[in-house]
Amino acid sequence: RICNRCISRMDHHCPWMNNCVGAGNLKHFLLFLIYTWTCSVFCLTLLSWNYFFCVEEACMFHVVLLQLVRLMSLLSVGTFLFTSSMLMNVVYGIMTGVGTIDRLKKKANGTLNDSDEEPIPLTHVFGIGPKWQWCLPVDPVFHDYDVVMGYSTPQRLLREQMRDTSTGTTVGSGGIGGNAPSVIGSTITRDSYGMPV
Repeated sequence: RICNRCISRMDHHCPWMNNCVGAGNLKHFLLFLIYTWTCSVFCLTLLSWNYFFCVEEACMFHVVLLQLVRLMSLLSVGTFLFTSSMLMNVVYGIMTGVGTIDRLKKKANGTLNDSDEEPIPLTHVFGIGPKWQWCLPVDPVFHDYDVVMGYSTPQRLLREQMRDTSTGTTVGSGGIGGNAPSVIGSTITRDSYGMPV
């Protein structure tokens, strides 16, 4: 409703990213949370070390600086708690295969224990690239884009069928579950946009 478009495997709408989190950007959202969590831990460690454990004269803070350190410590604690909660929420969603909105709806209906969703494979989040790329904010490459997204576009199915007929391979192997209609020996009827009907 917020983004005014359909989101495949939608988890929730993130006001911080101003975008819906789903199958296409779950890796980026997860990395955003991990990076933010890491920065808040670093800030907490740095500020607490200088504020609580420094006993030398050189470590004494000016009154204004002391208030800024307290404010930054408070912000770091808030960020740490919030991102920890969100990280646990996203990891739980990956482990159970149930997104945030779906989980809340099932909890309200009392059907949370009746879930039959499978856990989301990590290759559906991070792609099939090398594991060292998982921590980098690059778009993942999926083995089968249609399976990860949960749908096939007519253009993609037609393109795969044309490729299969030109190479002489078996037609009908494209898409999810291999259920694409065969085009060998048949005339394709197209609509005004050139799409098969």
